[in-house]
Amino acid sequence: MESGLERLTDEIEQKTAVAAGNERRAGSARPRMPRPAPGRAGRSMRTRILGWSFIPTTIILLAVALVIFYAYEQVTEELVVQRNREVTRLSASQLATEMDGYTDVLGSLARRPEMYRAVPAEQRGLLNELNFRLAVFDAGTVVLSPSGNVGPSYPARPDISGADWSPRAYFRDILRSPQPRYSDILQDGRNDADVIAVAVPILGEQGELNGVIVGMFDIGPESTSPLYGNIAKLRIGEGRAYLVDAGGRVIYHPQAEMIGRQLADEPIVARALAGRNGAVRTRDVDGEDVVAAYAPVPGTGWGLISVEPWSSVSAAGREYRGYLVALLVLGLALPTIVVFLGVRRITQPLASMREAAMEVAAGNFDRIIDVDTGDELEELAEQFNVMSARLRESYADLEQRVADRTRELATLNDLASVASRSLDLRTILVDSLATTLAAVEVSTGCALVEGPESGTPEIIACQNADESLTGVLLSYAVGDWRRREVEADPVPLIVRTPETGSEGFARAGFPTVASVPLLSKDRVLGLLYLLGPKTWNPGEDECRLLAAVGRQVGVAIDNARLYAQAEQSAAATERNRLARDLHDAVSQTLFSATLIAEVLPRIWDKDREQGRDRLEELRRLTRGALAEMRSLLLELRPTALEEAELADLLRQLVEANAMRSRTQIDLVLEGSERVPRSLKVPVYRIVQEALNNVIKHSDAERASVRLVADEQGVRLAVSDDGRGFDPATVTSDHLGLGIMAERARALEGELELETAPGEGTRVLVTWPSGQVSD
Repeated sequence: MESGLERLTDEIEQKTAVAAGNERRAGSARPRMPRPAPGRAGRSMRTRILGWSFIPTTIILLAVALVIFYAYEQVTEELVVQRNREVTRLSASQLATEMDGYTDVLGSLARRPEMYRAVPAEQRGLLNELNFRLAVFDAGTVVLSPSGNVGPSYPARPDISGADWSPRAYFRDILRSPQPRYSDILQDGRNDADVIAVAVPILGEQGELNGVIVGMFDIGPESTSPLYGNIAKLRIGEGRAYLVDAGGRVIYHPQAEMIGRQLADEPIVARALAGRNGAVRTRDVDGEDVVAAYAPVPGTGWGLISVEPWSSVSAAGREYRGYLVALLVLGLALPTIVVFLGVRRITQPLASMREAAMEVAAGNFDRIIDVDTGDELEELAEQFNVMSARLRESYADLEQRVADRTRELATLNDLASVASRSLDLRTILVDSLATTLAAVEVSTGCALVEGPESGTPEIIACQNADESLTGVLLSYAVGDWRRREVEADPVPLIVRTPETGSEGFARAGFPTVASVPLLSKDRVLGLLYLLGPKTWNPGEDECRLLAAVGRQVGVAIDNARLYAQAEQSAAATERNRLARDLHDAVSQTLFSATLIAEVLPRIWDKDREQGRDRLEELRRLTRGALAEMRSLLLELRPTALEEAELADLLRQLVEANAMRSRTQIDLVLEGSERVPRSLKVPVYRIVQEALNNVIKHSDAERASVRLVADEQGVRLAVSDDGRGFDPATVTSDHLGLGIMAERARALEGELELETAPGEGTRVLVTWPSGQVSD
C-alpha cells in the first residue's frame, strides 16, 4: 500500500494547488482592496526602501564582485568536470581491459578438450592440474553443467556439489548469448560470503553449450582480492573511486566499511548503471561539496564513480577569494548600517504578520491581523486576512477529498487482501465483487471470465442478480468483450446507459451500467459489471478506483490460472516418474514371473523336481516384486521411512536388491533397535547407495550387510566379493562415495573404504557411542 499512499499524497498536493488556483481566480473576480490615496504615496514602503537603499557605487561593486566570483567558479567547475569525466571513462575502459585477463584465464581452460567434453572426472583433473592459473580467483573456481548444476570445483567445495545455480543471472545470460559475463555481488562464497563471479561458457566442437566455468573473487572489508588490486591501481580522484554492481551495491570502496552497501538510490550511481558517462558538481552522502564523475564499465553491468572534493579543486583561488570578500565587506558595511536604521521602523508590522502566518500554518485559520500604517503593509495585512478566510474554506473541502481517497485506498487494500487469501478463481471473484459493490455503494453486479472450453464469457460470480438479468448480461457481454479485444488501447472503464444500446438493463431496473475490464499484461481476462439506479452517476474518482480494481483483480485471476496450470504440470511429472520407476523395477520382475508361470504347468508335467525349482524361483520373483513395490511406496511417502522399524526397512531393501540382481545378500542385525531415530534414514540411505554400487559395478556373486549397535557405538559394514577397484583412481568427491561420506559426517560419523582390484569392496561406517540409545 506504500505506492498507493504516495499516489494519494501527490493527488492531494495537486488538488491543493488547483484549489489555490481556483481561489486566486475567484478572488480576481471580487472587488479589490482600495489603493492608498495619492496624498499618502510619499509615505509608501517603496519610497522608504528606495530612500534607505544602497548607494550606486555599492551596487556596482557588489555586481562586479559577484560576476567575477561566479565566472571563476563556472570556468573552474567546467574544466574540472570535463577532465574528471574523461579520466573516469578511460579508467573504466582500463579496468575492463584488466578484467579481460580473468576471462582469458577461464577461456583457455574452457577450450581444453578435457573441459568441453563435460566429463566431471576429466574437468576435475584439469582444475587440479592447472590450479596455479586459478590462483587469481581467491574465492575459488567451479564448473557448472549445461543445466546449471555445480560440478567440479577448485578448491573442492563438497557443500555446493550438485547445487542448482541455474537461477544465477550470469548463467541465464550465457544461455541467451554464450559470451563471458560478470555477476553482481553474490553470496556464493564459503559460509555464504560475498563474491563476484566471472563466468565463461564452455563450448563444444560444434559450438554447443557444454557448461560454464566460473571464477569468483572474495568481496568484503578484509578481502585482498586481485580484483581490488586492479581497481586500486587506477588511482582516480585522489584514491576516492569506488565500483558498484548492476544492483547498486558497492564492490570496492577506499573506505572498507562501505563495501557491500546499497547505493542504488544515489543519483550518480543510477546514472552510471544506466550506461551514461558524465560528471557533475554535487554533494556526497556526507554533505561534502564534490565533483563526481561516473562511467559504465564496458562489458559489465557495473559502474565506476570517482569523487574529488571541491575544496581541493578550488584551493588555488582561496587567496583571491579572501581579498574579494574583504572588498565586499568594505563596500557593504556602510549601506547595511543605513538600511538597518531605516528597516527597523517597519519591522514591527512584519513581525506581527510573521506570527500570524505561523499560526495559520499550524491550522488556526481564524487569525486576523490589525495593522494601521497607511501603506502597503496595511494592504498586505488585509489581503492576508482574506487569504486566511479562503484557506479555512478550502481546508474543509480538502478534508472531505482526503477522506474519499482514504476510502478508495482502503478498498484497494481490501481487494489485495482478498486476492492473497485464496488462489481459487471463484472465491477471488466472489469476494472482489462484494468488496467493489460495497465501495461504490451499489448492490448488484456480476463478474465474468472467458470459459476455458467455450471461449465465450461465462458468469462466475453474481450478487443480487436474477436469471433474467444474467441472461441480458451474457447477451450484452459477448459484444462488449469483442469490442475490447479489437481495441488497440482499451478504455479501462466505460459507463453505459440505455441510449448506448443496453435497453435490457433499463427494463430490469438498472439504467446505469459500469463495465470494468479485468486486465493483466494488457490482456482482457474478464469483465466486471456494476449495475445501479438512474441516480448513480460514477464520478472521476470512482472511475479511477474501478480502473484500479480491474487491474488488481485481473492480476489475481492470472495468478490463479498460473497456479492451476502449475498443479497440473506437477501432477503429470509425478505420474511420469512413477510410471518410469514401475517400468524399470517392478514390471521387469513381474514380466519374468509371468513367463515362468506360463511355462510352469508344462514343466511340472515333465519333471516335478524342475517344476519345484521353478516354483521357488516364482516365489522369489514375486517376493522381490513386492519388496520393490514397497520401496517405491516408501519413496512416494518419505514419512514412512521415519515410521517403519529400521530392521524391516533393511530386510525389505536387501530382499529387493537380491531379487533384482540375483546376487545373494546376507543381512546381519545386532541391536538394531538401539539405533536412534536420527540415524534411521542415514543408515537406510547409505545401505541403499552401497547396494546400488554393488549391483552396478562389482559383478559380485555374494554380498553382506552387517549392522551392530552396542555401548561402543553404531557400526555399519557393506561388503561384496566382486572385482573391487583401485581407490587411487577415484577422486575423493566421487558422487556415490561422496554422498555416503556426507551422510556419515552430518551426524559425526566416519566412512572407511577397503578395496583392491580383484579383492572385493568393504564400506565401513561408524558413529560414536553418543549416537546410541539406551
